[in-house]
Amino acid sequence: MKTRASYDKRVSDSSFQGTGRVFSTVRAWFASGLGSIVIHIVVLAALFFLMQRHTRLGAAKSDRQTDEIGLVALESRDSMESELPEALSELNNAEANSSSDSSASEQVDINASVHEFAESLLPNAEIGLNSSSTTYGSTEGVTVYGERGGSSSGDGQRVGFGGASGTGRRFVYVLDHSDSMGWKGGAPFRTAQREAIASVESLEPKNGAQKFQLIVYNQDYLSFNGGSALVDASLANKAQAARFLASLTPSGGTSPEPALEKALQMKPDVIFFLTDADEELSEQTLANIQKLRRLYKVKQISVIEYGRSSDKAKKTYKRLAGENGGVYVFRDIDQM
Repeated sequence: MKTRASYDKRVSDSSFQGTGRVFSTVRAWFASGLGSIVIHIVVLAALFFLMQRHTRLGAAKSDRQTDEIGLVALESRDSMESELPEALSELNNAEANSSSDSSASEQVDINASVHEFAESLLPNAEIGLNSSSTTYGSTEGVTVYGERGGSSSGDGQRVGFGGASGTGRRFVYVLDHSDSMGWKGGAPFRTAQREAIASVESLEPKNGAQKFQLIVYNQDYLSFNGGSALVDASLANKAQAARFLASLTPSGGTSPEPALEKALQMKPDVIFFLTDADEELSEQTLANIQKLRRLYKVKQISVIEYGRSSDKAKKTYKRLAGENGGVYVFRDIDQM
């Protein structure tokens, strides 16, 4: 028993001494800085591993979110595009499809797109001539004073607008878009938009109609493409003109004289002047317009007046047409 106890004591003393030597070695490492370096390396390695894992998880999550957002955006875009009128979508492609050597089938397709877009503005009730008609349709609420139509000398194309017509190679449409054109929920202005688009659509270079321009006015005026000159009656220009007119809404007061003077300076053959005629024109204005028409050799100014049947037709607007080779047309807005 004494021998066993002595043996156990020696083993215990030996273990204690071994443990002491380990602690002494560790303390020596820390004292020399080696232990601190090892621990820092281990900690840095662990942090690097954790950061790499987090980055991979974040990237996967980001990709998933990006995919989801992309799907939502694509669905939203597809939804909006599906709601666009087919005719307007075709108009947006007219410029790309048209060129100086376009085939006859392409011209028919694009002209049809412009016509469909015009028809979408109001139900069918076109007044005037189009590319396929040679006579006027009968429509309620239209009264014409003077000869209804331009010459048939073959000097250009006979074109109709708003109940009047004229023959020439160059045409300017001067359209009222003042606030009062928004009567009856905007029906008068929508009628003007649709009929102007249809008339511009009918312009055919092969039939003699070479150029056109659109001028809209309230207390100020604005021309198509911001231009100060006529533009070619090309498929692309007609499509752009349709979009230009469709983008407008009635607003502001009424001052037609500057717009008329601008139209005369462009030297067209025919001016179609549409107004709701808030006030009579002054004698000075009538004289000035007649002088400019002769100066710029404009053949005809036809006047289309919008008003109620109970309103009195403006005498000076009748005179404006009669003194400048055109016709005066009264349109009853209650029939629109």
